[in-house]
Amino acid sequence: MNDDSQWKTEEYHGHDMHVRAQHRVLENQDLPGHGAQWDFTVKVTPHGEGPESAQAVTANSDPSIFYSTQAIAENMGFLKGREIVEGRVAGGAGETGYGSTTL
Repeated sequence: MNDDSQWKTEEYHGHDMHVRAQHRVLENQDLPGHGAQWDFTVKVTPHGEGPESAQAVTANSDPSIFYSTQAIAENMGFLKGREIVEGRVAGGAGETGYGSTTL
């Protein structure tokens, strides 16, 4: 994957979700369809921390799935970010308990 875009950030329930969509350099020929293949990376951090924070929880899109546009990949990244935040809030982690786990 290459870096086609900058991080886009949204706040959600006191956390920041940083999403970057990347155009696949090596497209997966086994996946059906035509056009571009996009992936995403999402990093969830405490509010006010940037995407390079040591406290970021990182998730990447499934390599067996692709998104046909940058906008769709970004939207799916923010959806995954909300899922991460909701799991942390439900678990009571709050502002502590961040790790550097890749999901």
